[in-house]
Amino acid sequence: MPKAVYNDFIAQNPNCKIFADDEDMIYTFNMLSCDIFLVQLLEASDFGKPAIAPIVTNIEHVFMDCNKEHANTLDDSFTKQAVGRMVKTILEPFGYTVWKQKDLPKNSGAEKFQTASVYRRDMAKTATLRVKKTIEEV
Repeated sequence: MPKAVYNDFIAQNPNCKIFADDEDMIYTFNMLSCDIFLVQLLEASDFGKPAIAPIVTNIEHVFMDCNKEHANTLDDSFTKQAVGRMVKTILEPFGYTVWKQKDLPKNSGAEKFQTASVYRRDMAKTATLRVKKTIEEV
């Protein structure tokens, strides 16, 4: 099973259909799905921190670009919750599930998000993807 895609997020969250064609939300999902961000989401969770803690400012900047018009804002709690649901969809193939809500660390730089989900590997779930780190001689 490949990485989750935006349509998976919409299918798993029918109440988020209003975001189906939203450029900022699609961009955010694709950004979160990039390997470099995925690893950060997983590592933060492995250390008991909210998954988005290391990248929350990247998410917030998507919605702050004053050079374009935005259909939604992170001042709206539903939009922020939708971003959280994206993370859930993205981490699911790795066997991670929501463990608890936690305040974002003060040093995360977050302005719009106050809390976020911490995930942990659920051994009862079969992971279809994993992160593989290797050390190689060059």
